[in-house]
Amino acid sequence: MEINFSPDQPGRHGQMSCFGFGVKIQRLLYDQSPSTVPSPLSREYGEFAPGVPFKELQTAILTLGHTIELDKLNTSSDMDCYRVSASAARIHVVADPDPYGSGDPDPDGHQRGDVWSVDVW
Repeated sequence: MEINFSPDQPGRHGQMSCFGFGVKIQRLLYDQSPSTVPSPLSREYGEFAPGVPFKELQTAILTLGHTIELDKLNTSSDMDCYRVSASAARIHVVADPDPYGSGDPDPDGHQRGDVWSVDVW
């Protein structure tokens, strides 16, 4: 998880303000050590999967009554971006697991349709 702060908020001189946070799921492909997955979370929930299929997350969000729409302004040739209705959440999904042509399958383990990150700004 990443949390973003800024000292530039009006009226908050000398104080940092949080302007967003995100869950960087792609990092689980490379590292599941306690620095990436804290021990209390591993004890509570077990081993974390190295990836999350977008279809699973989409189903869970739709079940809660939200909609998900493709955000064409923030979608690229290798990454799709989706917005969740009534929220500031953006879901980044792998569209091309090998954008640089390194090999098939992707040597890093990325798969088309996997969630890369979820951000709230």
